[in-house]
Amino acid sequence: MNKIALLLITSFTISFIAGCGASKVQVAGKLVWADGKPATELANGQIIFESSETRTSARGVIQPNGTFSINTEGPNDGVMPGIYNLAIIEHRPAPEGITKLPPQHLHDNYYSFTTSGLTVTVSNGRNEPTVTVNRFERKK
Repeated sequence: MNKIALLLITSFTISFIAGCGASKVQVAGKLVWADGKPATELANGQIIFESSETRTSARGVIQPNGTFSINTEGPNDGVMPGIYNLAIIEHRPAPEGITKLPPQHLHDNYYSFTTSGLTVTVSNGRNEPTVTVNRFERKK
């Protein structure tokens, strides 16, 4: 009887791990302006991925050259494959001693998953999306 119980537990454990074991994949992309130039002005901001399909969100910091890597829980852990809506948060700290914020480079619609209009499909294997955004245009 013990052999049967051990066999059942082992097969249950293996099938549980296989069923729940969809692994995360790496996403390392770049953020560019509509003219194709890297969005260097958005350095230190965040790009956030949200999936209603997998019910997860992940984020990455925009680097000075416009690149980013997406993580779910910790450094270099990646994300689950799926379709993600994106939001981008611009980092605009005021220089020390100055109370006025630096100019805005990104329109407010990019701050929300529902209004950004940005999506990325993450699949198994290599994921290097290029995310294109428009510069904020000041009304004259």
